[in-house]
Amino acid sequence: HINRSQTAQSKCEVCIGKLCQHSVTLINNTEVVFNCAHPEDIFTVEIVKQIGRDRCNEYPSLQNFSRTFTWNVSTQAQKAFSLNFTKAGLRQIRPTESCQDKHVYTVSAGRTTLGRFCRHGTIKGMKVSNEGSVSLQVPGKGQMDPTTFDISVGDHIPLLPIIQVSLPEEESSQEFLSPNYPDSFPDNDLVTWSFRVPPKYYTTVRIQNYTDPKCQRKDARLEYQLYFKRVVKKLSETQLSEYQGSFNLSLQNCPMQPSSALSLHFSISAIKRGSEDLRKEKELQIHIKKRKPKSACVLKLNSQIQETATIFSSRISYLSFYDCAEEDLLLNINQNIGRVLMVPVLEKCLLGVLQQVTWRLYVPQHGAVELMFPLGSQQQSLAGQTCNSSVLLTVTEHEQGNITVGQFCPQGPIHKVQIRSNITVTASPVDSNDLRQITYALLKGSFMETINEHYIFTVLPKKDTSVLLATPAWPVGMRPYSTVSWIVSFPSQLEAQVVFTNVSQVSCPNQHKGIKVQKQGSRDETYSWRIGEKLKDVVVEESFYLNMSNCRPSKGSFSVVNKILSITLSVLSVLLVLVVAVLAVVCIINRKKKKQAAPEVSVYNPNGHAFLPGLHGIPKTTEDEDVHIYHCIDDTMVYGHLLKDGTEMNHFEPAVDSYQAFTGPTERQPLTEPEVGVYRLFTGLEKGYVSGLVLADASVLLNPCPSKGASTTLHLSYDTNGKVLKILLWRRNWETKKKMVVCR
Repeated sequence: HINRSQTAQSKCEVCIGKLCQHSVTLINNTEVVFNCAHPEDIFTVEIVKQIGRDRCNEYPSLQNFSRTFTWNVSTQAQKAFSLNFTKAGLRQIRPTESCQDKHVYTVSAGRTTLGRFCRHGTIKGMKVSNEGSVSLQVPGKGQMDPTTFDISVGDHIPLLPIIQVSLPEEESSQEFLSPNYPDSFPDNDLVTWSFRVPPKYYTTVRIQNYTDPKCQRKDARLEYQLYFKRVVKKLSETQLSEYQGSFNLSLQNCPMQPSSALSLHFSISAIKRGSEDLRKEKELQIHIKKRKPKSACVLKLNSQIQETATIFSSRISYLSFYDCAEEDLLLNINQNIGRVLMVPVLEKCLLGVLQQVTWRLYVPQHGAVELMFPLGSQQQSLAGQTCNSSVLLTVTEHEQGNITVGQFCPQGPIHKVQIRSNITVTASPVDSNDLRQITYALLKGSFMETINEHYIFTVLPKKDTSVLLATPAWPVGMRPYSTVSWIVSFPSQLEAQVVFTNVSQVSCPNQHKGIKVQKQGSRDETYSWRIGEKLKDVVVEESFYLNMSNCRPSKGSFSVVNKILSITLSVLSVLLVLVVAVLAVVCIINRKKKKQAAPEVSVYNPNGHAFLPGLHGIPKTTEDEDVHIYHCIDDTMVYGHLLKDGTEMNHFEPAVDSYQAFTGPTERQPLTEPEVGVYRLFTGLEKGYVSGLVLADASVLLNPCPSKGASTTLHLSYDTNGKVLKILLWRRNWETKKKMVVCR
């Protein structure tokens, strides 16, 4: 068939004798003439031959044209033909893709297109029943290789096609498409891919894209024919994962409703793994049991039928499974180990869902064990604290019986745990998952010198978060005379609020002082309570220790849940920021009427506190004048006791135009009105300004801009003991007759 391209602009024609037209069909040897110079740019050629077992050869006279070779194959009734591509192999491509060498194969079975393919791939053959065709597109001036594939006739197959795939002996990934893709796979039809997998390779099937048909009855499905069992999956389900060995995969369509369609795009990847010899694992035990004792699954250990079986890494055991699916068996692993805690890699032939792994860590004499989390910090699994994880870790100690220290999952503030006894760590899946999928280290265990406490938790909370921390063995209660410490660390100038959300009712016969909060680096207790007392919420401005020690309770058991609320900027830090911000506003307002200022002088306050500087002169004002007030902080948040005793202040060099962080303790309870004592007035000169104020160990920059014709006044309010209760800094502009409160 010689056809002029539909997109050709030329009116060139092909002529047989005097008859010229835009297309001709040749059956016998015929001389043709083109009435243009380069017909190969305008015409395409399709060469079709009906064959049984032979092939169609090249036509040298047409080699300059783009050609499509089509071989139509038909067999006798109850027969099938095989296409053998073993010399080159084929690789399936999408309908819009092309091949690097421009040679594209199209294989059809009846009216169904099995796909488009390039040379050099993993598809080694196809079996098609009754009739089909193979087409090869060859570009102009390219030569067709007649030895690319062979055709043979064999026995009938009871399904549409079988596509034979041989995966290479290397890590690889292949993509496959359903027949007629992206159009619908035929109604109620079946196609099978037969995958040959080399030894020691494990394959995983992933659905890349699909359309699910609306079925009149039954459902479209994928069916795996494995070595010893058959598995049926919906298109929406997770498919075969890391399976060892060859297998068949069939796509079965349903009787579809009108305007419905089924299409499938999937990939298969293969990775190599060496033979996992369990004898390399030290002190490993694997317990196998049937999920349902009355199931058809038969488990044999050393040729003996068993309902449960235990194998040891130090021995050679012979296991056999008959009519057993993966989900019919449950596996538990116990292992004595000293360092990294990982799920042992099991042979794929060992069937069963791995539901639990337990590691035992034996602490040396006068030592302790430290557990680190390689994938980041952990959190305790408690009510009100969500664990988004597929694995839950349970830590149990064995000093006096089996006591659960706690359950842990990722994404939390607990950085490490130290325990002064032998422990076991048990990994269990969440939502019935299989622990075989866990290929990373869950914990890192190490041994260290003994610790004073029984348990130490290192906690690194994040800013603006809240976390829950429970005492070991919650909610049962800590064992008598046991101790626990939380080392809570966070950046400077931040603070944490500790709330005791759940405290058990317990009585100690000796009024045991069992709960302490202590700042890190300090030997003094910041807060402390006896067991049985009502616990109050506390705010700690520095990294701290939270220590708890149990007595031998005469009633009840000792257990506490602590909640560390959001880490926020401390009150003093907020005060400093606001003071600077307000004074910047005052500076801008007064610069508009800026006049020459008098020089600074230092003033000695008879109360013993040195203040930078103020110029003498008392402005005369009345309380009923119009006042513009700028609040730095509310009166209820005043901390006047930051001013130390004068003897201390005399040794402090006040800073000017600088900012220093405050590190001293602060009182958390706000002062209440009315104030006690006298109201003393400290003033500067009439035409001066206050440029700095010193508060204890911190220097707070209070620097209103200098302005002629304005005055600044500093008021200090004291109690009967001389303790400062209030500081009021304000300035008056004589031209506007107004005063502005700069800061209270």
